[in-house]
Amino acid sequence: MDSTALNYVDSANTDDGSCIAIILGCTNPLAFNYNSLANVDDSSCVTTIIGCMDTTAFNYNPLANVNDSASCVPVILGCMDNTMFNYDASANT
Repeated sequence: MDSTALNYVDSANTDDGSCIAIILGCTNPLAFNYNSLANVDDSSCVTTIIGCMDTTAFNYNPLANVNDSASCVPVILGCMDNTMFNYDASANT
């Protein structure tokens, strides 16, 4: 009989104690901020982006919100011009 409950029934005339409180949140289990307690989606879901979150890495992804530390590539400074005397084949910067 609680009009703020998720399972409110307008025609009910006796409270049977079965009211379910509304819990707002992201209800998409694939989202970064999924809330398993939420029973009403509030459009707050954030897409999960897996990537390198190490700001010092060559392939740092500023959009990533789930760290994949295995994908981070260290910055290797050196000459990348293969026609030069000091060419370094392992350099990426």
